Amino acid sequence: MTGKHPVKFDKYFNVVAGELRDSKTKSHGIDPSTKSELWPVPVATDKDVEDAVAAANKAFVTWSETPFEERLKMIKEYQSAYELYLDEFTNVLMKEAGKPRVTASGESEDALNQFEHNLKLKLPEEVLHEPDRIITTRHVPLGVVAAICPWNFPIVLSLGKILPAILAGCCIIIKPSPFTPYTALKLAEIAQQIFPPGVVQALGGDDALGPTLVAHPKIQKVTFTGSTATGKRIFAASAPTMKRVVLELGGNDATIIFPDVNVGEVASQVALGALFHTGQVCVAVKRIYVHEDIYDQFLEAIVQAVAKMSMDGDEVEAPWTLGPIQNRMQYEKLRGLLKEIEAKGLKLALGSGTVEESEGYFIKPVVVDNPPEDSRIVTEEQFGPILPILKWKNVEDVITRANNTKMGLAACVWSADTAAAEKVGRKLQAGSVFINATALTTPKAMLSGHKESGLGGEWGSTGLLSYCNVQVMHEFKLV
Repeated sequence: MTGKHPVKFDKYFNVVAGELRDSKTKSHGIDPSTKSELWPVPVATDKDVEDAVAAANKAFVTWSETPFEERLKMIKEYQSAYELYLDEFTNVLMKEAGKPRVTASGESEDALNQFEHNLKLKLPEEVLHEPDRIITTRHVPLGVVAAICPWNFPIVLSLGKILPAILAGCCIIIKPSPFTPYTALKLAEIAQQIFPPGVVQALGGDDALGPTLVAHPKIQKVTFTGSTATGKRIFAASAPTMKRVVLELGGNDATIIFPDVNVGEVASQVALGALFHTGQVCVAVKRIYVHEDIYDQFLEAIVQAVAKMSMDGDEVEAPWTLGPIQNRMQYEKLRGLLKEIEAKGLKLALGSGTVEESEGYFIKPVVVDNPPEDSRIVTEEQFGPILPILKWKNVEDVITRANNTKMGLAACVWSADTAAAEKVGRKLQAGSVFINATALTTPKAMLSGHKESGLGGEWGSTGLLSYCNVQVMHEFKLV
């Protein structure tokens, strides 16, 4: 372990075998609020990759045998070290992710919940006493993990992989998104003050880095959060080496509104659930099905709620402050979707199909009034501030419509009759169902997807087990 020293947030390095490494080739994140380049980030070389994998495998020999309670103690030290830099993480997150301060500080502080959750976990052990033997079932660490992390919540979703991996006794190599590399690299740098070299490492890189890690024969697991299309490629590329894979992928998350709700209150909450972080959330509200008896009233109420949202940085009403789209690729995708909405003559209750040019990747919210069920805004995950509102009349029909997607990440049901809402929720094909709330996830509950929204899961009391193999020992007495 290195000696403790202040971590500075003005230079960024790869972290390999306990060392901070630079490289000749650099990349730059872009501040989506201004389109300006941020700090240079070293692009990992082939040697960096091989050194990191070798260091992780070497560290695994002793780290996997470090007592569980000792690992817990070091994670607690890691939490204390992280807390010293909450302001710095918030400031960097504002730049790399384009988050308003209230949203950025919310994420940097929410990361503490990841620590608190993991510090309470245990690895289960089962012992059965049979007439001829004792059968002990244990969970043993997998080995070296590659964590491919997304750009929308780079702190929380990176720690959501780092902490259970090292708690289980694995060693981890973090590969942050090239759009948001900065906070994840600093998480790894801070970890060097606590953990032995090779336990926590990080490599920034280009599009070739992810496939290199996935294909590497001395990496035993890949955990990925991101798009379904990329998840499928990772799944296929992991097959030759039989890697364990956990995939948390996209969602086209339906919300069903019953006619007995308080329209104004629910419309306000649904608007926040749809547009938090400008809609760039995998479990955000994506399709809103409203009963025909209250449709017009609800549409008016949600338009009023969305119209209150501000992109001017005024945080007097902090939850209503929106930021830019995080990167040009997603920005152009949304612009194309808006052009198609306009070309097909879909009715807009708020906004327009035209995106005004600005200094950043800003798109004002758009509400689409009852589009056809086969339109792209209904069938595809928008991952941005474009909301389709649709009518329903029959309960079984709306359940069928909500399930008519290849995805199945999250869903919400709103009704004053919670028993009726729960009955509907049980029929929805989604990994997480929220009754009378938007998707308020927590590290205490498993996050997983049905269908093409994922494979396996993370968090909760059992997420830790995805970093383990099961070993069963049969003990007989010598005669």
